[in-house]
Amino acid sequence: MRTSLVSFKLLLALALCASWPAQAKVLTAKVAAIKTGAGSLHGVRMSLDWPDGAASGSLRILADSLELPAIAYRTSNIDWQCPLLRVGESGWQCAGELRAAGSKPQRLALDFSPQATAIDLAIGKSRIGYRGLASSPDLSSVRLDKVPVAWLKDFLNGLWAEGRWTSGQIDGKIDVRAPKAGPFDVDADFNLGNIGLETPDGLLAAAALKGRMQLKYREKGAAQSVDSRFTVNGGELLFDRVYVLFPGTPVHINLQAQRDRGGAWRLPKIEWRDPGVLVADGTAALDAQSSIADLDLALAFDDLAVARERYLSGFLAPAGFPDLLLTGKLDARLQMDAGALSAMQARFGNVNAVDAKARFTFAGIDGDLRWSSAASALSSSLGWQSGALFGIGLGPARFPFSSSNGELRLAQPVSIAVLEGRLLLDHLRWQAPGKESGARFQFGLTMDSLDLGSLSQRLGWPPFTGSVGGRIPSARFQNDILVLDGGLQMSLFGGRIDLKDLSMERPFGVAPTVSADVGIQDIDLEPMTKVFGFGAITGRLDGRIDQLRLVNWSPVAFDARLETDTAWKGKRRISQRAIKDISSVGGSGLVGGLQTQVLKIFDDFGYERIGIGCKLKDDVCTMDGIGSAGDGYIIVAGSGLPRIQVVGFRRRVDWPTLVSRLNAATEGQAPIID
Repeated sequence: MRTSLVSFKLLLALALCASWPAQAKVLTAKVAAIKTGAGSLHGVRMSLDWPDGAASGSLRILADSLELPAIAYRTSNIDWQCPLLRVGESGWQCAGELRAAGSKPQRLALDFSPQATAIDLAIGKSRIGYRGLASSPDLSSVRLDKVPVAWLKDFLNGLWAEGRWTSGQIDGKIDVRAPKAGPFDVDADFNLGNIGLETPDGLLAAAALKGRMQLKYREKGAAQSVDSRFTVNGGELLFDRVYVLFPGTPVHINLQAQRDRGGAWRLPKIEWRDPGVLVADGTAALDAQSSIADLDLALAFDDLAVARERYLSGFLAPAGFPDLLLTGKLDARLQMDAGALSAMQARFGNVNAVDAKARFTFAGIDGDLRWSSAASALSSSLGWQSGALFGIGLGPARFPFSSSNGELRLAQPVSIAVLEGRLLLDHLRWQAPGKESGARFQFGLTMDSLDLGSLSQRLGWPPFTGSVGGRIPSARFQNDILVLDGGLQMSLFGGRIDLKDLSMERPFGVAPTVSADVGIQDIDLEPMTKVFGFGAITGRLDGRIDQLRLVNWSPVAFDARLETDTAWKGKRRISQRAIKDISSVGGSGLVGGLQTQVLKIFDDFGYERIGIGCKLKDDVCTMDGIGSAGDGYIIVAGSGLPRIQVVGFRRRVDWPTLVSRLNAATEGQAPIID
C-alpha cells in the first residue's frame, strides 16, 4: 500500500487555479485513476464550481468505481459532492454525501495538506478512517468503528487464505508499513463483536466470539510470521473434534506461526490460559494441507468439572457420554510425529467419573498412564478406590501397565471383588488410532462365583439364587463395535449358556445393538421355573436362539427353539399351573374337552417332551412345536396317566402380545383356558 500523491496534487492544483481571479467559474477534468495508500478511484470526472471572491467552492466527483483494498470495500457509480474549503495556505477539506450503486447515502470526508492525508467514510453506524503522513510515506493507518468483518475479508484472507469470516463486527486499528526496500508489516489491534468464522473443509468454525485480538504480521522476502494474541470473553469454537464453549471471564490465547518460501507453517508457540481450569503450552508444525504433522502439547486441567463443559464435550458426546460428570484434576501430554500419534501421558488426581445414565461410576481414580510408539518400554499404573457397572459394585483395583511399539498392555492379571465373587481381567491391550483406523481394545475376562441373587437384584431380574461363572477368552472393541472372539460361556441353573458370534454396536451410544447366537444346554427347569414365577416343571432344557438381534436391548429378530432333554433320567413332571401358563403364553388349546376337567383334579402330570419354536421377524413370531396335531403343533406331549397334551393353533403371533402374555404368566395372573 504505497502512497502516491500525484493525482491529489493534480486535483489541488486545479482547485488552486480555479480560485484565481478568472472569467471561468466552473472547472471540469477527466482523470483515468486517482490512487492513494487508502485506495483508488477509476474513471473519474471532476467538476469544481468556485464563484469569484468566494471562500469555498463546490466539488463534485463522479467515478466508475471506488476500491479500498485495506478494508475490502468496493462500490461503483460513485457520485460525491462536497464544499471544498481551503485550510491555511496549502490545506484543503471537503466533506459531503457519497452515493453509490446499491447502497444508502454515505458520508465521505477528505482532509489534505502537504503534511498528511486523512479520509473518513461513514456508512450507517460504521466508520472507516485512513491516515497517511508525508513524513512516513510507507505507513498507512486504518481506524475501524463497528465495521462488519465482510468489509475486511480481503485483508484478513491475505493473512489467512483458508478463513471465511461470516459475521460480526470489528473496532480497532490496522497499521500497514510497506517500504520499497524492507519487510511488509501489519500491526492490528481489534475488539471483536460476535465474530463468525469457518473454513471450507469444516475443520474449524466459530460463532459469537467476543474479545480483543492483537495481531502482528511480517513478510520479508519469502518468509512470513504471525504473532496473534487473543483475549476471549465468550463465544464458541470448533476445531476438528475440539469444541470450546468460552466463558464470560477472560481466556488468553497466544499463537505464533512462521513459514519460509511458501512452505508449511510452523507453530513455535501455542499458549492457552484459562485460569483455574486449563493451562496449555506447546509447539506444532502443519503439513501442506494445513493438518497437524508434528505436535508437542502439555495440558493441565485443574478443575475437570468446569473443563468438561468448556473443553471436553466434543470428545465425550461422540463416544456416548454426553452427560458424563467429572471432578478432579488431570495433566496430560500429547506428541505427534509425521501426522501420527507418537506418545501420550496422563496423570489423574482423585478423579471421579459418573455416567448420568447410571451405566458406570468410578471414584478416586489416581495414577498415571504412559503410552509410546517407541520400542523402549514405559511402565505406569492406574487405579480406583471404588466403582460400579450398571449398578454392580466393584471393589478397589490397581492396574499395572507397560507400553512399547504403539501398544498399552496390562502387565499382569488383575482381580476385582464383585458380587461376593471375583472378576479376573486376564489381559488387556490398547492400540492407538492410526491414519486409517480408530483405537482398538482387546481384553479377556473371567467371572468366578458371582452371587446370582445380588446380580438379579441390581439388574431388576427375577430373584435368582446360586452363583454364576463364565469366561470371555478374548474381546475386541474398535470403531464403537464390541466383538467377543470365542464367545461367552456362563454356568447357570446347573447347565450352561454359550453365546457365540457376540457383537455389540454402540454399547454406550444411542440405540445399542447386540447380535449373537445362543446355545442352551442342560438347564435345570425346576429352579428356573420357580425363579421366573412360572408353573413348576422338572427336567432339563436344551435349545438355541440363532441370529438373535437386540436394538436398544429389545429383541427385533431371532430364530429360537427350546426342548426338554430326552436323555434326562429323572422324573419329568409338569404342574397344572405350568400347563395353564404355557397355554396362555402360546395362545394354545387343550386337546380333548376331557382334559380341561382333568386339570381340576390333578396337581401335576407326566410328560414325554416339551418344545416350542419361535422365529421373530417384523414384530411377528412364527410358531412351531415338537410335532403336528392336525392344523396345530404340539407343545407338550403327555406321558402316562392321566395323559394330557397341549397344542398350539396360531402359527403367527404378534410379538408384543406374546410378551404381554409371558409377563402376565410370570406375574401369577390366572390364565384363561378355552
